[in-house]
Amino acid sequence: MHVAHVSSAGTLLRVLIALLILTVITVAVSRVDFGAMNLAVAMFIATIKLTLVLTYFMHLKHDTAVNILFILGSFVFLSLLFLFTLADHHTRGDTDSTLVQPAPVNQGVYPSKLGSGGGHH
Repeated sequence: MHVAHVSSAGTLLRVLIALLILTVITVAVSRVDFGAMNLAVAMFIATIKLTLVLTYFMHLKHDTAVNILFILGSFVFLSLLFLFTLADHHTRGDTDSTLVQPAPVNQGVYPSKLGSGGGHH
Protein backbone atom coordinates (compact mmCIF):
# COMPACT_ATOMS: atom_id res chain seq x y z
CA MET A 1 0.00 0.00 0.00
CA HIS A 2 1.39 3.36 -1.04
CA VAL A 3 0.89 6.23 1.36
CA ALA A 4 1.06 9.71 -0.14
CA HIS A 5 3.25 12.17 1.71
CA VAL A 6 1.75 15.56 1.20
CA SER A 7 3.43 18.61 2.58
CA SER A 8 1.14 21.19 4.07
CA ALA A 9 0.04 24.13 1.99
CA GLY A 10 1.90 26.43 4.39
CA THR A 11 5.16 24.55 3.87
CA LEU A 12 4.80 24.62 0.10
CA LEU A 13 3.97 28.33 0.21
CA ARG A 14 7.09 29.03 2.30
CA VAL A 15 9.21 27.05 -0.16
CA LEU A 16 7.66 28.97 -3.05
CA ILE A 17 8.42 32.29 -1.36
CA ALA A 18 11.99 31.14 -0.66
CA LEU A 19 12.41 30.18 -4.34
CA LEU A 20 11.08 33.56 -5.46
CA ILE A 21 13.43 35.38 -3.07
CA LEU A 22 16.36 33.28 -4.31
CA THR A 23 15.39 34.14 -7.90
CA VAL A 24 15.48 37.84 -7.05
CA ILE A 25 18.87 37.30 -5.39
CA THR A 26 20.06 35.48 -8.53
CA VAL A 27 19.09 38.44 -10.72
CA ALA A 28 20.68 40.92 -8.29
CA VAL A 29 23.89 38.91 -8.07
CA SER A 30 24.10 38.69 -11.86
CA ARG A 31 24.50 42.46 -11.96
CA VAL A 32 27.51 42.41 -9.60
CA ASP A 33 30.96 41.49 -10.89
CA PHE A 34 32.59 38.92 -8.63
CA GLY A 35 35.40 38.30 -11.07
CA ALA A 36 36.37 34.65 -11.25
CA MET A 37 33.73 33.80 -8.63
CA ASN A 38 30.72 34.73 -10.83
CA LEU A 39 30.05 31.12 -11.82
CA ALA A 40 30.61 29.79 -8.29
CA VAL A 41 28.13 32.26 -6.78
CA ALA A 42 25.51 31.51 -9.43
CA MET A 43 25.94 27.74 -8.99
CA PHE A 44 25.70 28.04 -5.20
CA ILE A 45 22.36 29.85 -5.41
CA ALA A 46 21.12 27.40 -8.06
CA THR A 47 22.10 24.48 -5.82
CA ILE A 48 20.06 25.90 -2.95
CA LYS A 49 17.04 26.27 -5.25
CA LEU A 50 17.56 22.77 -6.62
CA THR A 51 17.69 21.34 -3.12
CA LEU A 52 14.41 23.02 -2.18
CA VAL A 53 12.66 21.77 -5.33
CA LEU A 54 13.97 18.21 -4.90
CA THR A 55 13.17 18.08 -1.21
CA TYR A 56 9.65 19.51 -1.19
CA PHE A 57 8.16 19.56 -4.69
CA MET A 58 9.61 16.18 -5.74
CA HIS A 59 8.90 14.78 -2.24
CA LEU A 60 12.41 13.44 -1.61
CA LYS A 61 11.95 14.41 2.00
CA HIS A 62 9.56 11.48 2.35
CA ASP A 63 11.17 9.09 -0.15
CA THR A 64 13.20 5.94 0.44
CA ALA A 65 16.93 6.10 0.99
CA VAL A 66 17.62 4.17 -2.23
CA ASN A 67 15.86 6.76 -4.40
CA ILE A 68 17.62 9.59 -2.62
CA LEU A 69 20.95 7.80 -3.12
CA PHE A 70 20.33 7.36 -6.86
CA ILE A 71 19.30 10.99 -7.34
CA LEU A 72 22.25 12.32 -5.36
CA GLY A 73 24.59 9.98 -7.24
CA SER A 74 23.25 11.32 -10.52
CA PHE A 75 24.03 14.85 -9.44
CA VAL A 76 27.51 13.85 -8.33
CA PHE A 77 28.25 12.46 -11.79
CA LEU A 78 26.67 15.49 -13.45
CA SER A 79 28.88 17.72 -11.29
CA LEU A 80 31.94 15.73 -12.35
CA LEU A 81 30.94 16.16 -15.98
CA PHE A 82 30.67 19.92 -15.51
CA LEU A 83 33.92 20.03 -13.54
CA PHE A 84 35.92 18.21 -16.20
CA THR A 85 34.33 20.23 -18.98
CA LEU A 86 35.13 23.52 -17.25
CA ALA A 87 38.67 22.34 -16.48
CA ASP A 88 39.18 21.44 -20.13
CA HIS A 89 37.72 24.75 -21.29
CA HIS A 90 39.88 26.67 -18.82
CA THR A 91 43.11 25.06 -20.04
CA ARG A 92 42.42 25.58 -23.75
CA GLY A 93 45.15 27.68 -25.27
CA ASP A 94 47.71 26.76 -22.62
CA THR A 95 50.55 25.29 -24.65
CA ASP A 96 54.23 24.76 -24.13
CA SER A 97 55.87 26.95 -26.78
CA THR A 98 58.84 24.57 -26.99
CA LEU A 99 56.52 21.78 -28.20
CA VAL A 100 54.56 23.79 -30.74
CA GLN A 101 55.68 23.44 -34.35
CA PRO A 102 54.16 25.22 -37.32
CA ALA A 103 52.22 23.07 -39.77
CA PRO A 104 54.01 22.37 -43.05
CA VAL A 105 52.60 24.47 -45.85
CA ASN A 106 53.15 23.60 -49.54
CA GLN A 107 56.35 21.67 -49.04
CA GLY A 108 55.66 19.24 -51.87
CA VAL A 109 53.18 17.04 -49.99
CA TYR A 110 50.13 18.88 -51.27
CA PRO A 111 51.12 20.87 -54.37
CA SER A 112 49.37 24.16 -54.85
CA LYS A 113 46.74 24.32 -57.59
CA LEU A 114 46.97 28.10 -57.80
CA GLY A 115 49.53 27.99 -60.61
CA SER A 116 47.59 25.48 -62.73
CA GLY A 117 44.84 27.82 -63.84
CA GLY A 118 42.58 27.12 -60.89
CA GLY A 119 40.31 24.58 -62.64
CA HIS A 120 40.12 20.95 -63.58
CA HIS A 121 41.19 19.90 -67.10
